[in-house]
Amino acid sequence: MNGDFTVGLLAVLIGVIYSAQSLRLPKAMIGNPWAPVYFPLTLGVLMTVLGAALCLKNIGKRRPVASKGPKEAKEPEKKPQVDKEFPKLALGTIALCILYAVAFNKLGFIVSTILFLGAMLFLVNGLKGWRANIAVAVLFTYGIWFTFDRLLMISLP
Repeated sequence: MNGDFTVGLLAVLIGVIYSAQSLRLPKAMIGNPWAPVYFPLTLGVLMTVLGAALCLKNIGKRRPVASKGPKEAKEPEKKPQVDKEFPKLALGTIALCILYAVAFNKLGFIVSTILFLGAMLFLVNGLKGWRANIAVAVLFTYGIWFTFDRLLMISLP
């Protein structure tokens, strides 16, 4: 079992649990009673479908090709190169997501999102593009805030 298959399997499992839990959400008292369920249920179903697609993609890779000749079939398969930066990025992303979740209620949307996006961009891009990292973090956060708060009249915490 390779890493992508494992990730796909976990995505299917989490997607099914998330979908089942979204059906337990309280129904709306006014308007469409199922309205609060639609978005989380859609996310859960999408996660399940995409996880299953990732699993199927990896199962398809494992099947031996029958059209190969005897010489080609005996050649050992090359192992894909493991990105040495992957553990740092994965652990850094997990740590930053946890910090974002903790800081969100205390600092609010704008400050915590700018810090989170800035840290993520510095983690991925490094210090070389520091101006672009800061500009993207600030402009994206204010763009989201402006869209929700001013255009859609939905206040963010």
